[in-house]
Amino acid sequence: MKNRKLKTHIVLSFLFLFFCAARIEAAELREITLGLVSPNWSTQLPIAVAQQAGFFKEEGVQVHSVTIASGGTLMVAILTSGHADLVISGVAAIMRAIARGAPVVVISGVQTKIDYALIGAKGLARVGDLRGKKVGVTSIGSFSEFAVMESLRRSGLIKDKDYTLLAAGGTVLRIGALKAGKVDAIPLSSSERVAVEAEGFPVLQEVGAVLSEIPSSVLVAAKKFAAKEPETVVRFIRALSKSMRLIKSDKEKAIQLAIAAKLKGNADTQRKALDYYADDLNVEIEKESIVALLKALEIKGDPNDFFDRSYLVRAAANR
Repeated sequence: MKNRKLKTHIVLSFLFLFFCAARIEAAELREITLGLVSPNWSTQLPIAVAQQAGFFKEEGVQVHSVTIASGGTLMVAILTSGHADLVISGVAAIMRAIARGAPVVVISGVQTKIDYALIGAKGLARVGDLRGKKVGVTSIGSFSEFAVMESLRRSGLIKDKDYTLLAAGGTVLRIGALKAGKVDAIPLSSSERVAVEAEGFPVLQEVGAVLSEIPSSVLVAAKKFAAKEPETVVRFIRALSKSMRLIKSDKEKAIQLAIAAKLKGNADTQRKALDYYADDLNVEIEKESIVALLKALEIKGDPNDFFDRSYLVRAAANR
């Protein structure tokens, strides 16, 4: 009887210590609110994989993400108001906001090349066929507007002179406008283009190939948060980097983790799309890319005011 009581006491003591340790571990996880500007898999996948593979937990952070399908201007407002600690967003609106004095800063890359193809109406074959035509983008001031205008400019087409630019709305609305003949071309991301290409709509231009030096999306922090929680920022970047390495090395595992995370979208379509953008997922971003972006946006200023590389350096040193 005494032995049984002793064993029971030992087991209960062990369970008590186990649950205490679990509570302490949970308490030590630093909570982060992350804003995501796009529901696309190219934006969502690295976060979903980091969650499902346990990379965030390994780094001592607990990430709550929220997707707000809007432009970078709203993302900046969310950051500066304290409703999010970090955001992943397209770069154009972020850079313009910083130039206007927004207290936010780019701290790492996410996607090093623009994940857009310019898809044309059936019957078109090349970019030059857009002369006198209408091109639909998400909205005026959006990243898609910048990417389309700049890539077409480099291809010799000038807005209002050679073509008309229209705000056509989100992905579903843009595709609907293209199919209905309301616009003659639209930009689509990798995951969006697969089905549309299969229906016979031609790729007029790979935007990322034309704007090869300009990143697509970046990780942005409120300066106040980054200064207060520098180690938390570094841990998040490390977890994100681990996720991207897994995606590149084992695409099928990444797809299965995304399914487990209940990301929306057809898995077979996403497998094909992943071949387009997987190699462009990278936390590393060079100062030269920021310089090129500022030049393209015609923004003057010191690149160091827009991009703080110190968090990347610390994350790389502690891998």
